Amino acid sequence: MERKKLIGLGAVIAVFIAFTAWTVFSIPDAPVTEPDPTKTRQMEYGENTIREEIGGKLLWELTTSSSSMDIKTQATTFKDAKGKYYFPDGKVLTLTAPEGSYDSKTKNIKLKGGVTATMTDDTKLTSKELEWVSGKDRLIATGEARVSQPGMYLEADRVESWNQFQEFQATGHAHLVKEQDKKGAKAK
Repeated sequence: MERKKLIGLGAVIAVFIAFTAWTVFSIPDAPVTEPDPTKTRQMEYGENTIREEIGGKLLWELTTSSSSMDIKTQATTFKDAKGKYYFPDGKVLTLTAPEGSYDSKTKNIKLKGGVTATMTDDTKLTSKELEWVSGKDRLIATGEARVSQPGMYLEADRVESWNQFQEFQATGHAHLVKEQDKKGAKAK
């Protein structure tokens, strides 16, 4: 009888082992999901500052309230931009805009949504959009662009500036207005 009990117990154990093995090996593997190449993967940041230095000298800096960077291309978009560009002669250009983007390959910055740029010598530029072309050291303002200095202003569809914000080229409905006297009389 003892032998029948052992055989019965062995059969129960064998069935249990077989059932356990069947259960473990019949569970399907989790599906492997490949990233969708058409979707961009973004990194989100809160307040952030990006800057460029050469030889330990700060060229420019840009602070934003929030930004998002495409992981693959490293293109960055941002909100509430406040930037400064430091000229070699000590002048500083301060820029503000509601939104913009930074191209990490070209190092160009595009601002939009109503841009204001003010130089420490009281030169002021306003436009709908503004692009800083890093390789050419130029600012390109488009959309109701206006450059003003004490006693005069220049308006155009597009204004390009170089030589440390000292030279300008205006195109598209461009006109220069100089104040002639303190009463506000103007000549075009």
